[in-house]
Amino acid sequence: MDKKYIVWGILLIIIIGGIFFNRGASQSQSRQETVDLVVTDVGFNPIFYPIDNKKVLQPEDIQINIKTADYTQAELYTLASSDHPLVGVLSTINIGIAHNRGEEFKVLVPYYREIVGPGEMSVGQLIIMRGSDIKTAQDLYEKKVGIQGETDGSTIALKTVLKNKYNLDLSKINFAAYDSELMPELLSRRAIDAAMVDSDYILASDFDQNFTTLVDFGKDLQELYGVVPPVKFFVVKSELYEKDPQLYEKVVGFFRKNYEWSIDNIEEITRLEAVSSGEDYASLIKALDYQSRLDKLTRDDIKALEAIYQTAKEIGVIEEIPDVDKLFEVREN
Repeated sequence: MDKKYIVWGILLIIIIGGIFFNRGASQSQSRQETVDLVVTDVGFNPIFYPIDNKKVLQPEDIQINIKTADYTQAELYTLASSDHPLVGVLSTINIGIAHNRGEEFKVLVPYYREIVGPGEMSVGQLIIMRGSDIKTAQDLYEKKVGIQGETDGSTIALKTVLKNKYNLDLSKINFAAYDSELMPELLSRRAIDAAMVDSDYILASDFDQNFTTLVDFGKDLQELYGVVPPVKFFVVKSELYEKDPQLYEKVVGFFRKNYEWSIDNIEEITRLEAVSSGEDYASLIKALDYQSRLDKLTRDDIKALEAIYQTAKEIGVIEEIPDVDKLFEVREN
C-alpha cells in the first residue's frame, strides 16, 4: 500500500477521534448541573462557611452557588422556585403552609434542631422575671406572653407544650409577637409578663441574675415525644427532585462533608467568629452543645411534628394537617 494513503488514513483517524473526543468533553461539561443554595446568612455557619470558603471540593458534576437574602426573601425565593435546581431552608410550619397551598416540597434532610444539652436543659425556654407573681404555667392565663411570631416554628412548639403537657387553654393567654432581641428589655420594663428569648441570651453569663425559666419547652417536647423535633429543613420542590433524585442526594452528601470539616475545625472557626462578632468565645462554643445539624429523622420526630401541625391547625395557622409520614421520610441508613 502506498505510504501516502497510510499517512492520510492515520490523519483521518486522528481527526475523527479528535471530533468525538471534543464532543464527549463538551457533553461531559454540559452535564455539570448548577444548583443554587438559598440561605439567610453565611457567616460562620458550620455548613455554609466551608462551602463559601471552598474548604471541601465540590462534586465534579455539580456547581453549588450560595445566594443570600433576608429571612423573608430567602423563604419566598425557595417557595417560588420551579424551573431551576434550587435548595432552600424552610421551617416546619412553612413546609406545612406550602403543602396546604398545593406546593409540594421534598424534605431532603433536617437542617437544624435545638437539643437538650448539658444540665438537662434546652434553649427552648419561656422565661419570667425573678420575683414574678407567675409561679407555674397555669398562672399564664390573662398574662401577656411575648412570642417570636404567630407562624414561628418555635412559637408553635411552645404552644404545643402548653396545650399537651400543661393542659392550658391557649385562647386565655395573651400572646404578642416581638423581635426576640427586644423581649428581655420588654420583660424588664414589665411590658410583658413572660417571653420566649433567643438561645444566645439564655446562655449568657448574666441571664440568671434577672430571669428564670418558667417552661423549658424543648425539654418538655423530649419528655412528651422522646425528641426535640427539627425546626428547619433543607428542601427542594418535589417536581425538581423527581427529575434527578441523585443530584440532590449528592448535594446533601456535599453538605455533610462540609459540616464534618467544620466539626474537625470548630475551635478555629469559633475563634474567628468571636473576633469578627465581638462575642465571647466561651459562650459561642457552649452554644454548640445545644444544637444538632444534618441529622436523621426518627419515628419520634414524626410523632412530634404531627402534634405541632395539630396545634398549628387549632390556632388557625394551617387549614389541614399534612400527611406527615409522606412529607417527612424516615431513612433507616
